[in-house]
Amino acid sequence: MNEEKHTAGESFRFQVNLGGMLDILSNHLYKSPDVFLRELLQNGADAITLRQKRQPGWTGGRITVSLEPGKRMVFRDNGAGLDREEIHRFLAVIGQSSKTLLEADGTMPEDYIGRFGIGLLSCFMVSDSIVIETQPAAGGQAHVWTGYPDGTYTLEPVEVGLAGTAVTLTAKKGAEGYFYRKAVERLVRYYGLALPVPVRLAGEEEPMNRVPGDFSSLSRGRLLDFGSRLFDEEFLDVIPISTPHLSGAAFVLPYRTDPSAKGGHRIYLKQMLLTEQGDTLMPPWAFFLRCFLNTRGLRPTASREDFYEDAALDTAREEFAGAVRDYLERLSQEEPERLRQLVEVHSQAIKSMAVWDDGLFRLFIDYLTFETSEGSLTGRGLKRAGAGTWVGSVPRFQQLKPVFLAQGRLLVCTGYVYDEELVTKMARYFSLPFSPLGEDEMDLVLEDPSLEEKQKAFDLLRMADRVLAPMDCQGEARRFLPSDLPALYTLNENSRFLRQMEAAQGMDSFFSDALSSMLSGSGAQVLGTLYLNLNNRLVRELMTAGDRERVESAIELLYVQALLAGGHPLRGGELRLMNQAIMALVAGGES
Repeated sequence: MNEEKHTAGESFRFQVNLGGMLDILSNHLYKSPDVFLRELLQNGADAITLRQKRQPGWTGGRITVSLEPGKRMVFRDNGAGLDREEIHRFLAVIGQSSKTLLEADGTMPEDYIGRFGIGLLSCFMVSDSIVIETQPAAGGQAHVWTGYPDGTYTLEPVEVGLAGTAVTLTAKKGAEGYFYRKAVERLVRYYGLALPVPVRLAGEEEPMNRVPGDFSSLSRGRLLDFGSRLFDEEFLDVIPISTPHLSGAAFVLPYRTDPSAKGGHRIYLKQMLLTEQGDTLMPPWAFFLRCFLNTRGLRPTASREDFYEDAALDTAREEFAGAVRDYLERLSQEEPERLRQLVEVHSQAIKSMAVWDDGLFRLFIDYLTFETSEGSLTGRGLKRAGAGTWVGSVPRFQQLKPVFLAQGRLLVCTGYVYDEELVTKMARYFSLPFSPLGEDEMDLVLEDPSLEEKQKAFDLLRMADRVLAPMDCQGEARRFLPSDLPALYTLNENSRFLRQMEAAQGMDSFFSDALSSMLSGSGAQVLGTLYLNLNNRLVRELMTAGDRERVESAIELLYVQALLAGGHPLRGGELRLMNQAIMALVAGGES
């Protein structure tokens, strides 16, 4: 440790343990040695940007990579280069930025990607030495700087060469794979695809990186073609993105995808790849998109593999959501059929958006589909239907569907994710006479019998009460359609909860004793009602049948059938009841 004394007190200077720094780089800061090429691309692009600032009108920036396969790589840019003072300042101090690159407030200009120092150290992950030959574009002495992992470096003047900087790396053991053409092409296209500077292999004219300069001016066909080549798959549609913080395109996947899928994007910061993960920048509903985005004005983390959470990132998120919303709104006005196809494929993602985003709700609700007693209807169809009722249980919907259909009334199934929130929101937004069907509102779909019919059904109902009493159920007579449906079983929400508890208690589970304790305080009460349909031929015949045992067995079977049709959990006693009723009917038939 070096020590210096000053009159105002003691001051100490610490030395960096470069070996420890390399361990941090390879094991903690960076996910892969791949990033060494990213750092070289960043430094090369910044050097070219600096030369353009110093020499207005100069446009000949380029980066060239020469390879000795498996052994050596020379990475050359024709940017501003470094003089002796800059070499000592930039290459000898980790993380140092050129004072000439700083704005008046001490920040980096937006057109610079990174800085020398810690990024350059990433090259030690693939090479035991870093040799930098640099010639200032403004003229002056050229130098060769050679750095080693122990923290030492040499510097010597050389004859004037080509303007710019050349970095030579020699493959260390285990890193030879990075020094082949295929690997270099892959990494250049991965990290530097969006760079405005062409990156070529030595001796070749075609650059390894080529993307559109202005996405907003490209046709839909050209954008889709670019997305197909970039992501190696065909897309359903493409949404151009052009905002103060973002530029690029969001490609719509042609298939449904899981909401947990966050990766697969290409998100760049100042035209250098930052991450493939979209959960930091994009809203959670964007999982049906694959994005190619270049960002500006956002802060990267230390590893430059994600963004810092700050106000600028919040603004960028809002810009992205607004760009997608504006595009879809234009689509609804200009090409509604294409929007309908998009919604059909990604209805689940769009429903999740529309629940919380009022703008997207108004945009999409006419195209979203819902299951109803009259088949699948869109939001537009529901608005035209007028009055309606919704039920939040799929089995319950299936049970009541024929009743509502026969009566010419609309029943909507909201037992699927987001459907109840959307139907409720639609009723509120458009003042529609839609309401939920409560279990205590069954009279709305059932018709009371006449006094004469009640008298004829009296004996059957008294028998039903006696048979169903052990199941905490009572019998009622009603008329309803369709006539083929002999019985309906209903219970209110409190009773539904108790019934589920009883069903759970019947299982040999760890919680059986606890459930027994809870149920002991519920007291004896009627949990449900079995409505017998007087329009049904079987029910009418039971009213006049003389064989009491067979009528009781038939009531037991109708009860279990109604439970199953309504999706209610069966308790152990009800399974035995069904078996006994079937045996009684079989025995009666044989006799």
